[in-house]
Amino acid sequence: MILSLFKHSSRPAAARALYGDVVRQARRTAFYGPGGVADTEDGRYDLILLHMFLVLERLNRVSPDPAQLKQDLFDTLFEDLDINLREMGYGDTGVKIRIQRMVEGFYGRMTAYRDGLAGGDGGLEAALRRNLFRNTEPATAHVARLADYVRAQTAALAARDDGDLLAGRAGFSAPQWPEEGAGP
Repeated sequence: MILSLFKHSSRPAAARALYGDVVRQARRTAFYGPGGVADTEDGRYDLILLHMFLVLERLNRVSPDPAQLKQDLFDTLFEDLDINLREMGYGDTGVKIRIQRMVEGFYGRMTAYRDGLAGGDGGLEAALRRNLFRNTEPATAHVARLADYVRAQTAALAARDDGDLLAGRAGFSAPQWPEEGAGP
């Protein structure tokens, strides 16, 4: 674990800062109550991956390609997940198996969200329903609001200066939907 902590802290500042933005955004309570995402390990993990998708997709449009930053961001994510699994009591074998599944899930979600955004016709909503709302029966309004949020964040990130992202500033905005109890 010490080696993992050392590696985590040795990542470049921009990757650590972007990852911090991703985690802070994914922890916003609006996603869990009024947003309809389950406040569970899986729900939190899936929101982190959704926001990683948003940042990585935006970084894919930077020229020249910031390949090292994207790799450092990916590594920061999985080093953090490794640390969290160990803190939850998983041993080396358990961590290895879970991280391998998480990496596979990461790539699957990235593809699903990318295809969903590109395809229209409810593709993004279907991808969100399969991933963020799996094992639940979300209100259609929750799924639609989250899809609108993803589209709005995609547009906002597209409008950000490349330098902001390269310096580690994602600049997410708060989700805009009614408070808990105000209706779906």
